[in-house]
Amino acid sequence: MQTLAYIKSHRLWVVRDLLVWGLAGDTRLPYLAVENVSGQRRLMFGLATIGQTIQDVRFENLIDCKGNPLPASINSPRVLIRPTSPETAYLVGHESDTGFRVARDPRAAEAVNVDLFIFEMGE
Repeated sequence: MQTLAYIKSHRLWVVRDLLVWGLAGDTRLPYLAVENVSGQRRLMFGLATIGQTIQDVRFENLIDCKGNPLPASINSPRVLIRPTSPETAYLVGHESDTGFRVARDPRAAEAVNVDLFIFEMGE
């Protein structure tokens, strides 16, 4: 498998025992506000999160099973989750070049332990 990955210039990382504590039961609401400071008016726009918190995972914060840190950016990544307990976790949205978002099954009483398989798909 390593020879094939080398020939295709794609990389693979295995990350063991990631604790997924986030829940996907949140809502992101856009807001628009006008601020008046010392006679100066400003228009502000943003997103507010209400409810639970989805867990953001950055590649640069992960260590693979061999003890090597992952790069800060991965070209067209794909993440597969393998739960190591009866409860499960899943991706929320799509992976980006710098990370991804995960959430645990809301029926799980506490954080869920998972293994990750991260593939660089390339161009």
